[in-house]
Amino acid sequence: MQAQEKTLIDFLRAKQQFTIPIYQRTYSWTPKQCLKLWQDIKEISKSDEAKYHFMGPIVRIKQKLDSSEISEQVIIDGQQRLTTLMLLLRAFYAKFNNMQDDNSKSTRDRIAQCLWKTDEFGKADLNVLKIDSEVATDNDKDEFLDILKTGFVSKDQKSNYARNYIFFQQKIDDFLSEFPSYFAYLPARILGNCILLPIEAESQDTAL
Repeated sequence: MQAQEKTLIDFLRAKQQFTIPIYQRTYSWTPKQCLKLWQDIKEISKSDEAKYHFMGPIVRIKQKLDSSEISEQVIIDGQQRLTTLMLLLRAFYAKFNNMQDDNSKSTRDRIAQCLWKTDEFGKADLNVLKIDSEVATDNDKDEFLDILKTGFVSKDQKSNYARNYIFFQQKIDDFLSEFPSYFAYLPARILGNCILLPIEAESQDTAL
């Protein structure tokens, strides 16, 4: 097995496709777990001094996709965390999509590289997500992918994905109102100061 600490942005914007396999459990995080994550992130953002937050391991099996440079990362452990981080980043992308200053555009582009497939110049293809879910027992997984694609939650979407996405949207708005001078630090610190430990295994048996 191979393991090396990486920042969130370095882990997500690499040329790879994440797959949550068919045998994984359904997405079970609720706003209660998201609140704890948000509080941790908020603490590393409300400071002029850079702080770091360790978010735990992501265990995966790496598989080559055809003859391309892109590899498929089959997530064995950490899918709840990874899914939640994707929802959080999508909420930020939607927020920065309405801001036209240079810093906002730069942040939006960096987030896009984490959510969507990119070309050799780092430009995101907004039609191809970097994550897919094949979980057999998760009837709401289509809502997850739809939220990532559109950035919106419809009235009839009641899944944990939808509730958590709305939760993050509200927290982002609250933070902007309460700490406007620190708002620019928030997504930057999430991308650059949140640390994951990706662990790459050779097989499912080794990973388990």
